[in-house]
Amino acid sequence: MAAVPDDVTLLGREREKQVLDDLLAAVRQGSSRVLVLRGEPGSGRTALLDHLGAGAHGLDVLRLTGTETETDLPFAAVQRALLPLAPRIADLPAPQAEALRTALGTSSGPAPDRFLVSLAVLSLLAALSDDAPVLVLADDAQWLDRESLDLLAFVGRRLRAERVALVLSVRTGTPGAAAVSDLPTVDLAGLPRDAALSLLRSQVGTALDPQVADSIVAATGGNPLALLDLSGELSASQLAGGAVLSAPLSVGSHLEEHYQRQTRSYAPATQRWLLLAAAEPGGDAAYVRAAAEALGLPADASDPPEHDRLVTVEDHVAFRHPLVRSAVYRGATGSERRAAHAALAAVTNRPADVDQRAWHLSAAALGPDEGVAAALVQGAERAHARGGYAARAAFLARAVELTPPGPGRDERSVSAAEAASHAGSPVRALALLDGVDERSLAPAVLARCLTARAVARKYSGAPYAAAESPGLFLRAARTLRTADPAAAQDALLTAFGEILGAERAAGDDTLADLAREVRAQQVTGLGRPADVASTLLDALAALATTPDARCVPALRTAVEAMRAPGTASSETFARHGLLAVAVTTALWDDAARDELVRQAGAQTRAAGAIPALDSALWVLALCETVMGRLDAADHLLAEVHELREAVGLSPEQARIFVNVELLAWQGPDSPALRDRIDQAQGAADRLGLGGAVSLARTARMLLDLAAGDHAAAFDAASTIAREGFLQVGLRVLPDLVESARRSGHDDAAHAALARLADVTSASGAPWGLGVLARSRALLAQDGEADAHFRDAVGHLSRTRAVADLARAHLLHGEWLRRRRRRREAADALGTALDLFERMGAEPFAARARRELAAVTGRAQAPLDRPTTGLTAQEQCVVELAASGATNAEIAAHLFISPHTVHYHLRKAFRKLGVSSRRQLAHALRPPDAGATVGR
Repeated sequence: MAAVPDDVTLLGREREKQVLDDLLAAVRQGSSRVLVLRGEPGSGRTALLDHLGAGAHGLDVLRLTGTETETDLPFAAVQRALLPLAPRIADLPAPQAEALRTALGTSSGPAPDRFLVSLAVLSLLAALSDDAPVLVLADDAQWLDRESLDLLAFVGRRLRAERVALVLSVRTGTPGAAAVSDLPTVDLAGLPRDAALSLLRSQVGTALDPQVADSIVAATGGNPLALLDLSGELSASQLAGGAVLSAPLSVGSHLEEHYQRQTRSYAPATQRWLLLAAAEPGGDAAYVRAAAEALGLPADASDPPEHDRLVTVEDHVAFRHPLVRSAVYRGATGSERRAAHAALAAVTNRPADVDQRAWHLSAAALGPDEGVAAALVQGAERAHARGGYAARAAFLARAVELTPPGPGRDERSVSAAEAASHAGSPVRALALLDGVDERSLAPAVLARCLTARAVARKYSGAPYAAAESPGLFLRAARTLRTADPAAAQDALLTAFGEILGAERAAGDDTLADLAREVRAQQVTGLGRPADVASTLLDALAALATTPDARCVPALRTAVEAMRAPGTASSETFARHGLLAVAVTTALWDDAARDELVRQAGAQTRAAGAIPALDSALWVLALCETVMGRLDAADHLLAEVHELREAVGLSPEQARIFVNVELLAWQGPDSPALRDRIDQAQGAADRLGLGGAVSLARTARMLLDLAAGDHAAAFDAASTIAREGFLQVGLRVLPDLVESARRSGHDDAAHAALARLADVTSASGAPWGLGVLARSRALLAQDGEADAHFRDAVGHLSRTRAVADLARAHLLHGEWLRRRRRRREAADALGTALDLFERMGAEPFAARARRELAAVTGRAQAPLDRPTTGLTAQEQCVVELAASGATNAEIAAHLFISPHTVHYHLRKAFRKLGVSSRRQLAHALRPPDAGATVGR
């Protein structure tokens, strides 16, 4: 097979070549670029990458190539590319350096978070670009190991201004192509007719009939490799039009069959050598040579395919095209493949390749083999130690297949399912669990099985899955109660965390069942000293069973335990710190809530655990929304959006999780906004996310209160209060008092006030005392109401609760207006309007304007809120810089590179009209109305 010059193989690819040339120019000028070349086999993806690499003068080029037999070896591709750069890893922030070394296998330590490893690689590439622009090429990325592919996808989503280009080639229609489908992509179609004809003529070297040429081009769809290789099967007579074509030509399976026909024409020894080369995942020529010698193959067995340019043999065996490797491997019989893997296993003896040897052994096994299964389990644990969750899942799943039926196989199935869930494959996890006989499992393994099923169901997107999760964790806790009390506590705390999301969707009895299990664990653990876990469980059980003054002591004890020195760094707090939201909200203690939720976020941020950080930031945004700090909530949600984009969450998935309460506060009220709230509630209801359903009800209630539709607001508040779910039923009580009083339901208003007074008086927190005084004012006699309103303002002015303070001024002003105390009413309403406008709470600001206009006789124009023009991420970067954080600290905080921080700061400086970091604090607009409220 004759070699084909580059200028011929790229015929008709002028547009694609220009895109690549522009990419290089942009990187040389200081920008970053990401591109995916997607096409069918033989479409010229590799040739384009070669062209790009050849033109990358002055750039540091890192090249990775995926191989089908290496897809289950963790970080295999990244390891080959980055090990030569190991000395530069020391320059990274310590947590990132440690995570990357562990992933690459150059040091041992706790299993690193995969996103922290990805951030480390992003930082490493950015550091390399300080010396020269960097070009990363990943060919056949669909066959990269899952860890390497996910890492490159993460890097691609976070590149901004690092002088780094990442270009991947993927085969159309593969799972690997789906994994990077959100990145900028160029689809490689067949060549245009004229270019295809030119390529065909350059190859055949003989007379070519025009009609035959057109038939070949049409049949191959202009696929370059098909034109070059399949046309070689035609005789000179057929090409000249003197003989009929026997069958239409096409790509895909026919192209692979072409290579199979070619390789089967070789002698048996050469075919066996080719199969060894195809089965060796890294193309290691030494291993292929040793296996060939062990099988007694002649030394010249590789000569024919080398002569035909199907392979090149140097330190590594490289196939002309991945389809050649695939044709050789798939064209062999099962027994031939097993023999090849057995031979390779026998000679794969380097310590670093022990997992590769185990994989060869598994591929050589025909039936159950406990020895090989045990070796795979050991390989799975080594993969886990490096953060290779997908590889661990693959090793364990194969170990299950090789394990004889029985409890041992079931336990390995549970382990494999856990690994699959961690790797983001919930459907695979559920399939593994479906084959488990739960009756055969020991208590500890059964508990793991139940929790694995809960996690997999939840992340599979199955209808109502979130509602099932608390019950599964409750079963796990019951199973472990005697066998492992500490693990039982952890499972029960997780169940409470899950039910905060599911609420009543989990079933009317589930919350009571959780409380009963807390009491049962307390009986079992009599005599053990109290710890954070036990005090938190006691508080949650008390809140679930007696949501009144009786639960306050237990709630206070839990808050004190969580705020105690050293608790924030404990494993319990790291896993369950967000449960503080339920406890502190029930106490109406805004200061403790803010402190504990921020500590939980700081913990997850320091660990680089993006999914946990996503949850913490989401919860903090909800809390800031309740406080009325809407700009702060917006900034937190912008960071959540950035994190979800970095991990590849699609826009459709992201739209399911919307802070509709924030949207209601911001307004303006409109049918479109209410439709969006309804859509969010519908999606939440289908998934069993009762908490999100309550959030949607709260959003509509706020819009109705602002619009003066108190009857509708009363219906919504009554529903939320009636369900009475933990802290949610308590938080709505002030709204229930207001809407009931204004809609003529005085009995309901007095009943809600009594419940509110019971808890808030016992708690004594200023936020609670403030909303209590405001609620009392609404029901008080004329001679008492004014004092209650003033008490409300006094208490709330000492809290972070801007929204409740503004509403206290609004209600007071409305009360004063109705008693014709116009001057005082104007003052109170003016203060309310100022607070609402500075918050950005347009629906309530509109209500305040209407009331103020009724007092003054003048219409109030809406406030034109000043804007900086900063994007959400620029705002985050600038605020951190203004606080004194360095670029490296900001980068670690936001999971971006220091170069991107510098890029955002440059843009922000221009927009703000400043020239130094010292000027930032003065240039930033006031964050929100909360600046006027004491902390």
